[in-house]
Amino acid sequence: MTHRAAEAPRRFGIQLMQLLCGNIVMGIAVALLLRARLGLLPLDVLHSAIAQRTGWTIGGAIIATQAVLLAAYLPARIRPGIGTVTTSVIPAVVCDVLLAHFPPPTTLGIRVVLLAAGGALFAAGVALYLGSGLGVLPRDGLMRALQARRGWNFGSIRVGADILCLATGWLLIGPVAALTTGVVGVGSILLATGLGPSIARLITTDKAVEPSVPGAASTPVIQTE
Repeated sequence: MTHRAAEAPRRFGIQLMQLLCGNIVMGIAVALLLRARLGLLPLDVLHSAIAQRTGWTIGGAIIATQAVLLAAYLPARIRPGIGTVTTSVIPAVVCDVLLAHFPPPTTLGIRVVLLAAGGALFAAGVALYLGSGLGVLPRDGLMRALQARRGWNFGSIRVGADILCLATGWLLIGPVAALTTGVVGVGSILLATGLGPSIARLITTDKAVEPSVPGAASTPVIQTE
């Protein structure tokens, strides 16, 4: 057995741990932002609209949305990986569990702290899971493929996608209802415009991690400049 082959299981274990840590952190972040009620992540505005219309939990809406988006992988010829599955499920489950045990705060100061912590944790969680190189969510995979094929900045692509998701969810819920319930707020604008560049800066590797096991999807490089 060569040295490289011997290192493969250990390397995969590190990648898997990074992926799962990122997934858990993402779930915690989504729960904090929901409890802050100062504006959700752009895609979670859409998830919230789906949850309201179907009666599902926010976690259920997240899983259903990712399952539908996964169909877009087929024409784009993007190969799903382990991370595609875990990141579609684990953050949603973690979020639902936390929401079931932690009531929303009543003071504005605590809500502002939750907003700031949720935004920072989500950026860190996404950077961890993307950096694992074990596969990405359908939307992230499509954005990274677009970056690779067009040469566009990943942060800018994500900002555009986030604004589109925010606007769609806002319209589905209703502009007034979205504002009064805290689904859309100043936090949504800050997250829509700031997450993409923040995630790009947090990813420090110069190239995507090469897959070390079958089923790990190779992903394009994220350019931070």
